[in-house]
Amino acid sequence: MSTPYVIDNEGIGGGPFLSMTIDSSSGFTQDDIDNNTTACRISDDNEVSKGSAGDKLFGKVVWVSTDLVPGTTRPASCAVQARGVARFAYEATAPQVNQMVELAGTGKVRQASADADIAAGGHLMRGQVIAVNATNSTCDVWLG
Repeated sequence: MSTPYVIDNEGIGGGPFLSMTIDSSSGFTQDDIDNNTTACRISDDNEVSKGSAGDKLFGKVVWVSTDLVPGTTRPASCAVQARGVARFAYEATAPQVNQMVELAGTGKVRQASADADIAAGGHLMRGQVIAVNATNSTCDVWLG
């Protein structure tokens, strides 16, 4: 009996990565990278943050520098995957395949909220879900 082939598209089409700075109020650290709380939005010129619940997903922070902003514990820069397939941790409401996601505001994603003219999960957000792993609470998202 053969083992079924396991499809893993994480990172496919992701490079090159964007060099960005990190917002001082809602930034990223190495702990976020380690815990896969890496979903981000654009917060200013060439700057990313975790944003707030309901914000539009931009990409995934994949690396933070060991150099710090002088006088802080905040990494000076980061690298962001803004295309291809990215794996994100999610929280309720759990994403569904073929639906869109938005930021949960914690470095995670969730199913996109309903809009007056758009059904739940179909919100005009970035990131179409191509796979969900309910055991690990992760989803693979096509960023474009």
